[in-house]
Amino acid sequence: MLNARYKYDNKSIIKLNSIQEQTKIQIESKIKQEHYKTEEVQCIICENKNFEQISEKDRFGLPMSVVICRNCGLLQTNPRMNQDAYNEFYKLEHRKLLLGKEKPTNEVFFDEYYHGQKIYQYIKKNSSINCNESFVVEIGCGTGGILAYFRDQGCKVFGIDLDEEYILFGKKNYNLNLSISSLIECPLEKSPDIVIFSHALEHLLKPDQELSRILSIMNPKGILYIEVPGIRNMVYIHNDMNLLYYFQLPHTYHFSLTTLTNLLHKNGFKFANGNEKIKSIFIPDRTSKIYKNDYNEILVYLRRLEMLRKYLPITPFKIKSIIEWIYCLLLRKTGLYNIVRTIYRQIIKRTDPQNRAK
Repeated sequence: MLNARYKYDNKSIIKLNSIQEQTKIQIESKIKQEHYKTEEVQCIICENKNFEQISEKDRFGLPMSVVICRNCGLLQTNPRMNQDAYNEFYKLEHRKLLLGKEKPTNEVFFDEYYHGQKIYQYIKKNSSINCNESFVVEIGCGTGGILAYFRDQGCKVFGIDLDEEYILFGKKNYNLNLSISSLIECPLEKSPDIVIFSHALEHLLKPDQELSRILSIMNPKGILYIEVPGIRNMVYIHNDMNLLYYFQLPHTYHFSLTTLTNLLHKNGFKFANGNEKIKSIFIPDRTSKIYKNDYNEILVYLRRLEMLRKYLPITPFKIKSIIEWIYCLLLRKTGLYNIVRTIYRQIIKRTDPQNRAK
């Protein structure tokens, strides 16, 4: 274990609203009563069980065993809830715990839409594919906001998710082509040119099966876009240099760019572009079999992070957040907030979705 603060103590390290508190109690009860059953598995990359304990809890204070594989460096939740437990968790509790909201909202959709804009720009910059004439499939699409942006650029889109409320929100309010299903269960009318995993792959218990399915159905000249929270990106402001902010019960795998590439190489894809955030592009290529052990590099990074936290009374990111909060408060008091917000949105070229509800 990295240090004593990673030992399970039932304490959340983030502020929870009433919905999150109630959802947490509900999940804890199901785990304690073994309604949510767990399983121990071998490493999905190297197929060994040579693990070292990293943490016993997540950001919400829920029990979560995180280990690192000594053979390849992949961090993973193990033991973890089994598929039946996760299916119920995603249906009833996941987004309530994560977002603290009972129902999907336009605010959630608009955030997804803006994220779709950034994904579109990343793909356009880092690949040769014609984004405007592509068939785009997103796995774990939520309300479909990301796909809505691609549709507004001329793409044909299709999305799948297990959360019925979120799927119905996108279908009803934005007339999106979405389905309540998994990729394995859902037949496609044509081969996708772009497949998007945006903060979804780390949730899967058997990502190798999903990747195998994608490889079999996608356009051989297409691309697979994968975005996951990078384990070597703890300086990202939302993590605040705190690994416990990063750990969440729904996440079964915790990738670095190296370990993600190892998994994709094993399952018929070749690395094309990416960074440690992680935003990445992979292309079909069954010949890629290069693997690298990231164990030492990851542990050095995480231990250095713990040392920095020990000697920094306040992180640079907390200072930045305080300054931003004061700045926004002053703008609201002077009545300039909406004006500055409009100018800022124009500078970053943020657009709003076209409402295509029936």
